[in-house]
Amino acid sequence: MPRLRPFRALSVALRVVRFTDRGSAFVVLGGLGLVAGYAAGMPILLYAGCFALALPLMAGVLVRSRESSLAVARQFAFPVVEAGTTSRVTLRVDNYARTGLRGVHWADGLPWQPWATASGWLPPLSARVGGLNQRSAAQLTYSLTPRDRGIFEIGPLLLQSVDPLALANGTWSVGGVTELTVTPRVVTLAQSALLAQSGDGDARVLQRRSAGDDDDAMTREYRRGDAMRRVHWRASARHGSLMVRQEEQHSYPEARIIVDTRLAGYPDAGRNESVRLSSGAITAAARSPRFEWIVTMLASAAVQLKREGFLVEVIETGRSQLAEASIVHRRAAEEQEFLTRLATFGPVESAPGWWGEPVPSTSAGGPVLALVAHPEPETVAYLRRQALAGVLAVAFVVESSSSFGDFARTGDPARQPVADELRNAGWKVIAVQSFDDVAEAWMLFVAESRAHRDNN
Repeated sequence: MPRLRPFRALSVALRVVRFTDRGSAFVVLGGLGLVAGYAAGMPILLYAGCFALALPLMAGVLVRSRESSLAVARQFAFPVVEAGTTSRVTLRVDNYARTGLRGVHWADGLPWQPWATASGWLPPLSARVGGLNQRSAAQLTYSLTPRDRGIFEIGPLLLQSVDPLALANGTWSVGGVTELTVTPRVVTLAQSALLAQSGDGDARVLQRRSAGDDDDAMTREYRRGDAMRRVHWRASARHGSLMVRQEEQHSYPEARIIVDTRLAGYPDAGRNESVRLSSGAITAAARSPRFEWIVTMLASAAVQLKREGFLVEVIETGRSQLAEASIVHRRAAEEQEFLTRLATFGPVESAPGWWGEPVPSTSAGGPVLALVAHPEPETVAYLRRQALAGVLAVAFVVESSSSFGDFARTGDPARQPVADELRNAGWKVIAVQSFDDVAEAWMLFVAESRAHRDNN
């Protein structure tokens, strides 16, 4: 066994231990006592110096030895929350050591400033010997309010212990991390004038009619569990048995939202490296204030149009990040899946032409929205082909808030402003900035929808 092993073990033991101001003063005084005692030949000073040095060292060993075998289980009130909302976090701490633990501060690690929650006292934990002992477990709760969307790792639990003389304190982490998914903020938007509302408040839908009878008039035999209000009495009398109406076949008008997701369309995007979390999920690599405004509008507009009765399709100009969640149906589960995908939605580097979808020949009864900032010429050319005759095509253009604008940054001063290019192509353009209120910008879209309704 190497002779330096005890010293190596001591360095490991002191790795998470820091001396307080009082402990540092004892170390300095102990060192001065040793030097003065050796120089003056006074044994009393040597004894005093050794005693002064031994106190903080013993305090450090005591603090380090208090690290117990703990298990931490973290649970969120809601594993998926909306940005800006408060979530309740519950921690269960179990002590599996043969010694108790008391006099310890705790805080939970955060991936954003101040990097940890407020500190609190951990309830005393007794030693767990044999079977279940409730005194060896503690339950901690705190509130968490994430400001930005994304997937964040919360934890680990941080514990801090101080010796009785306050000469040293030690900090160590316990347990792992737990992922929290934060979806973009969904703003409550005003009702548009695109669909007439029925008396029960549901949006009017387009009913498909067959060449012969209506679908509602088609009947089938009664099955156990069918509602009596669906019984078709005339058909029942004709067949001699109970007959019920078939389910109505509805087709909902479609709305398309085109989002520019190519990184080149956002000069203000920061080129941060993407982070792979412990679960394998990858966070967005680039952050742009203008793109964040677009994501908030995308989430809010998709939810609002879905509630109005539209089948919402989201088209990305970059490589697909939403996949099967790009179509928002009326079911709440699919809406939640869509919002969850938006947690890591960000500008991506991809070649032009990723959309690859043919231009629809009809409007399918719904509007077309475009959410862009400073799109490339290829993206603008694609948007030109989307403004069909008789279609309400509205583009939200998030302009630069800098006095230099986008042209000086991109080095293309001869290019026509994006808003003018889209207006010339038949789009209704709403120019905004990244600090504008989403609900107020949507009111301009509502005004355009009313004008479109009155003109058709």
